[in-house]
Amino acid sequence: MKIKEVMSTPVVIVPPITPVRDVARHMDYSGVGCVVVSEGRGIAGIVTDRDLAIRVLAQEDKDGDTPVGRVMSEHPVVVRAEDEVEVAFDTFRRHSFRRLPVASEGAVVGILTIDDLLLQMHQLTADLLTPVVKEISEPQHQSD
Repeated sequence: MKIKEVMSTPVVIVPPITPVRDVARHMDYSGVGCVVVSEGRGIAGIVTDRDLAIRVLAQEDKDGDTPVGRVMSEHPVVVRAEDEVEVAFDTFRRHSFRRLPVASEGAVVGILTIDDLLLQMHQLTADLLTPVVKEISEPQHQSD
């Protein structure tokens, strides 16, 4: 299965000069836990809700004017939309993050989260078990 079949879209993308206050508002409005920071087509970085809490709120930036480019994680690990999901599993195992930007031809096209993979695994399990449950739930012999 390809990453593009499991990833979440659309992606919230902001330029590095965006105040963190506005980034938090974008996250809230879009219901996401991370934002990709980009200048043009490439990925400059990624910022998560946890980054905002630790790198902004804990540092006493009460007005939220800090540009997101100063608190983002630079050069994030990226997976490709055409990669198999095993590549993502491997990447998540090697690193301690929960979200990965997904790129295609150099542009961000989605975000893959551990939650996306867990939901997909549960769906696959349910799909596999449905015929089994149906078979064992039906009476094997009809009584006279």
